[in-house]
Amino acid sequence: MCVKCWKQRMPDRGTTCLEKGAYLMNYVGCHQCQARASIGEKDQTKQEEENGDEVITFTHVCTECEHEIAAHTYQFSIEEEFQEYSMECNLCGHGEATVSILPNDPREQQLF
Repeated sequence: MCVKCWKQRMPDRGTTCLEKGAYLMNYVGCHQCQARASIGEKDQTKQEEENGDEVITFTHVCTECEHEIAAHTYQFSIEEEFQEYSMECNLCGHGEATVSILPNDPREQQLF
């Protein structure tokens, strides 16, 4: 993947986890053809486990010349009463999120 196409390696994105798309604020432009065109995706794979876990991987590419910009991984799983999301990509960054599947989040009840 190309370190010259993005500003910062794997920026902290907090709870943002992108299943598709790209973090354009971190995109400098294509180092190979100098274009600042949109970013495409290629070689997308989706693995689904019997327990509901899923992993999506793809490569960010320049839409003009197919130059490979960064590899992107998105993961989703269910752990007890929570949905777990994570993302790792040199362009889009690192993010993790946990969301309750219950109407009332049990973590909020513990605060009182």
